[in-house]
Amino acid sequence: MASPDKRIQKNRHFLASLRHALDGLRAVTHHEGNFRRELMAALVVLAAGWYFQVTRFDWVLIVVAICLVFLFELANTIVEALVDLVVGPHYDPQAKLIKDMAAGAVLLAAVIALACGVYVFGPHVWALIAGGR
Repeated sequence: MASPDKRIQKNRHFLASLRHALDGLRAVTHHEGNFRRELMAALVVLAAGWYFQVTRFDWVLIVVAICLVFLFELANTIVEALVDLVVGPHYDPQAKLIKDMAAGAVLLAAVIALACGVYVFGPHVWALIAGGR
């Protein structure tokens, strides 16, 4: 009798689960251009927070906003992959609607993050502009 395929068994150890999760993050970073662009934008925002020496509350807001965008981008990527797996190479209007809704969720998360960015960095940027006159 053949032995069970270990690739489909549930992880029994935390380190194995962690390794698989990191593999997933590496895969999305490698294959998804939007995720890489959002990662670069997050690094710029973190550098701006450091430069402007924002408050502890502002740091929490920045990190939550960044994580929100990352989470929705990951969810969007998962939805797109699952839809493509189920539908295959042919066009399906229902599949398009599902993918569009997932992309809309990412857009909404990005708008929320932008609002957080304006709240945190608006006064600092305004002070730079007003001080430069």
